[in-house]
Amino acid sequence: MTGVGSGPWARRGRPAGPGSRLAAGLVLAGLVLAGCSQAPGTTGTTTPTPKAGTAGARTGSPTARPSPAWAPESALLPPDVPRATSTCTPVARPDGWVRAEDDQPGTAGFTVPKDGMPGQIVGYADRRSAGCGDTVSVALSGPDSTVQLEAYRIGAYRDADARLVWRSGDVAVGHRAPPPLQPRTQLREASWPTSVQVPITTAWPPGFYLLVAHAAGGVGGPAIPLVVRDDVDPAPVLFVASTLTWNAYDDFAGYSLYRGQGRTAAAQFVARSRVASFRRPLVGSGYSQLTFMELPVVRQLEQIAAHSGVDVAYTTDVDVDQQPSQLLKHAEIVLGGHSEYWTRRAYDALAVARGSGVNLAFLGANNLWWHTRLESAPGAVQPDREIVYRETAGDPTPPSRPADLTLLWSQWPERRDAAAMLGNSHAAIGVHGGYQLLGAPDWLLAGTGLHAGTVDQPGSTLPLAVGNEADGYVAAGANPKDLTVVAVGVLRGARGPVTASAGYYVAPSGAGVFAAGSTDWSCGLEGPCADQQVPEATSAALRGLTRNVVLAFARPRAGTTHPSVPGVCPPPAVLLGRLDPAAVGRYGSREVALEGGKTRPATPPRAAA
Repeated sequence: MTGVGSGPWARRGRPAGPGSRLAAGLVLAGLVLAGCSQAPGTTGTTTPTPKAGTAGARTGSPTARPSPAWAPESALLPPDVPRATSTCTPVARPDGWVRAEDDQPGTAGFTVPKDGMPGQIVGYADRRSAGCGDTVSVALSGPDSTVQLEAYRIGAYRDADARLVWRSGDVAVGHRAPPPLQPRTQLREASWPTSVQVPITTAWPPGFYLLVAHAAGGVGGPAIPLVVRDDVDPAPVLFVASTLTWNAYDDFAGYSLYRGQGRTAAAQFVARSRVASFRRPLVGSGYSQLTFMELPVVRQLEQIAAHSGVDVAYTTDVDVDQQPSQLLKHAEIVLGGHSEYWTRRAYDALAVARGSGVNLAFLGANNLWWHTRLESAPGAVQPDREIVYRETAGDPTPPSRPADLTLLWSQWPERRDAAAMLGNSHAAIGVHGGYQLLGAPDWLLAGTGLHAGTVDQPGSTLPLAVGNEADGYVAAGANPKDLTVVAVGVLRGARGPVTASAGYYVAPSGAGVFAAGSTDWSCGLEGPCADQQVPEATSAALRGLTRNVVLAFARPRAGTTHPSVPGVCPPPAVLLGRLDPAAVGRYGSREVALEGGKTRPATPPRAAA
């Protein structure tokens, strides 16, 4: 492993070493304690940073004067990376085809396989998404046995949440050794032989799939996710699977982008992987990201499509990086409960989509937080390595390319405040709390039985709607000027009270943007979350609000018919005396142990003496 203080950036004098977990919350505390108040019509948005390669872009060494905060309007759409030509002729699908698909009988008794079972069979695919004509290679490992690999499309079928679309013949499985640990990057990348090849044909409707290995006596192990894209017919709604976030948390064989092996939390953080491969099974915390943060949203979107006829398509964040223009083919982009890791190309594409009138629905929290780079292993069919150093030490990025450093997006040199896209920013971890409706517009509440309120007379409460991680309004952030704080809660903890909030605003293009502000919004749609059981009344409210957002956003520039109205939200200390107790919760110290250097100050390296 490269020693602390090594690498070109450390030689320029930047303080190196592992990010102190104890210090992780200090900068964030300073932000969130500012509260969420904002006078009507004001904005914290600052001057855009010119894109590299455009007139006015900042050049020179990393010791140059820091650039002003980035604004989404400064983004340029990156060019698409060409895909291999498909030999398949896709099926032409009429409007409303998803409703027809979900009107079929599903596979009775299907349940999402669990992780952590004794003697389980694990595996991975050579790609996260596929189109018609692709062949997906799957590698499996487990006790000597014979299995069948089955592919289930997640949906809202008549009597089940999934439909069996394809089944392999008998496949022999044997134990494969865990991949070796590569020095310096702590990369674990399997090179297991292919166990079975899965042909994607016209018989596979586009959708979100789980590949499940069935052994004698039941399910063999955790499912392998696969998105089947529709590269021809654009649907109004596009769901973007957050595969980079799953992969970051995946701790197969004891290593993730958060921790490695060590006796203390600090030692584990030092031993973490700097490069994480998709060529390994998705297990542990990574698998929980899939099951609790993504699948409930997919099932909800399919329910909405089944009842309304509004079609939904699927892609991944890696696909957005490779083909950014696809975002402009849809009216609405939906993200699940936790979309934390973004490449520059994908982030810029999201900003350009918003600027083109495409509506954005963030049904979670802690979005757009860490910058990641991608690379491909030899022979890879898609980029399959995710690079996140979290600090300059050891990063091989040359000093001439500071924008390639994998730091927080809010840090130098990017200075991208998530609030400029979301209207809120990360507030706390280890959260249990609720919301009280504040300035929610009528269209958002239609058919839900909920009512909005004011600061002095808050509306309906949503107990335990806020959980795991929360975002909140920050008065000093680069907030959109017409932000409506839809719901608000207060969380108590060691740093004092902080605000959690959901918001809605209209971009200058007319695009509507909704941010839920809670990672448990996604699992709360159905009730059981990893850390709490959301009451059914709250789940019903979340489903109604989500339905209204999705349907309103299914037309481009939803903000032209659904304007946002800026309001005033007091600081959390003031809110404590006004909110219903159900909207007052807590956050824990887990943020120190879980997130490492998440909130390190955004400063450039110091010049060498």
